[in-house]
Amino acid sequence: MTDRLECPDCGGTGEARIGALVMQCEFCCGAGYVGDDNEPAEEHPPGPPSPVWGQVGADALPGCPFCLGRGVVISLGSERPAKVMVEVPCAACSGKGRDTS
Repeated sequence: MTDRLECPDCGGTGEARIGALVMQCEFCCGAGYVGDDNEPAEEHPPGPPSPVWGQVGADALPGCPFCLGRGVVISLGSERPAKVMVEVPCAACSGKGRDTS
């Protein structure tokens, strides 16, 4: 364990903000500090990123959660590094940019 320190990402608030959207800080897991009994790197090893529509706060954003209101989604394919980018109408909102379900 290390000494208790203010979270460098959120400045001790435990929150991350994107405009009016308030989310839990990903670095300190909302505690506002790291060290002592909150060692995020030891307890929560990073995993693969979740799709943006599955992340906390996606429901609060206006528009379709899959294309984020753009009406289109992109695919980079499975080849890495990606050589082709394909842009297609969003299947969830039929290209309208808002959820139609």
